[in-house]
Amino acid sequence: MIQMPLIDDSNQLLDRELMADIASHYTQNNGHIIDKNGNTWIRWRVDGLDAWWRLFEEIIDKPMGRRLANSACDEEEHLLSEGIIEATGLFKTSKVNKLVEKRWRVNGWGSPNYKKMLFSSKVLTPIMAGIFQAQKERMDSTRYKMRWENKSADDCMLSFEQSSQIIQPASGKLNSLSPGIPYTVEVESDWKIDGVSHFLLPSGLFIRLQQSCAGLTANLSDDERNCWPSLDDGFLSLAIASKKLFIAGQEIFLAADADGWKENCAAHFGSIGLSIPSTVEMIDSRGAVRLNFNELRNPALSIGCLAGAWERCEGRPVKVSYSISDQKHVITLQSKYEMSQIGD
Repeated sequence: MIQMPLIDDSNQLLDRELMADIASHYTQNNGHIIDKNGNTWIRWRVDGLDAWWRLFEEIIDKPMGRRLANSACDEEEHLLSEGIIEATGLFKTSKVNKLVEKRWRVNGWGSPNYKKMLFSSKVLTPIMAGIFQAQKERMDSTRYKMRWENKSADDCMLSFEQSSQIIQPASGKLNSLSPGIPYTVEVESDWKIDGVSHFLLPSGLFIRLQQSCAGLTANLSDDERNCWPSLDDGFLSLAIASKKLFIAGQEIFLAADADGWKENCAAHFGSIGLSIPSTVEMIDSRGAVRLNFNELRNPALSIGCLAGAWERCEGRPVKVSYSISDQKHVITLQSKYEMSQIGD
């Protein structure tokens, strides 16, 4: 009898060219995904971001699509100021278009068409509309007013009107980080992981979104607020949406001790760019834990996920404390109902 070699179907589906492009554009260091200019990024599932956005808008209690588009536009404008899509010489326009198309492909954004003013993407429409606008403004050296219209679940048409308004260039929101080892992630075509669509988004986008919530009051009870640090409602809305998303997910997060917390944080959060703790300390016999981070690029998102992980582990409501001491981020998670006497 002739025995046929076993073939791993999953390996046959991998997009090696895309994986190589991702590894050449990004590195990973201490739970951060870092581009060539030191900017950090977050990996999202398509359905995860969609669900997170619905939760966030419910909590902040206001339609936020335009603010999300503006946040994405400003962040992309800042990133493009580093010369990412610049070209010179003959066929300049063609070269720039190829650079833009590659940027969309490497990040899992879909495909843009600047001739027809439309794009196809599984990412939230306001985000991609904002990114599209920033790229068009960069290519044309012109400010525009932008409107978008969804033609289908993935396809969006945009219209632009030249603006005479003087707008200062967007500045960076985060300091740059040193590169690490190449970011290796097994993806199939169109940035799918195990058949599920994923993509990368810059960390600064969510910092801008949080800041755009200034002056808004979230729909939170006093009891809910008492479980969180006394921070702005934008921070709380991002964090609580992240907590609820993690609890609703299917990730298995089992951490019985400090080592378990470090291992699970690296697996669940470090792998997607939300950082990993430098040290972890169990501070009582009822599951309370203190996590120290040397760098936390998106505190609201990371703290929200950690709070969700604690509730998944312990099966009880969590009380969250957060402080910055000696440039280190200190997060304490403990039972809402069994408050420990925890010293600083």
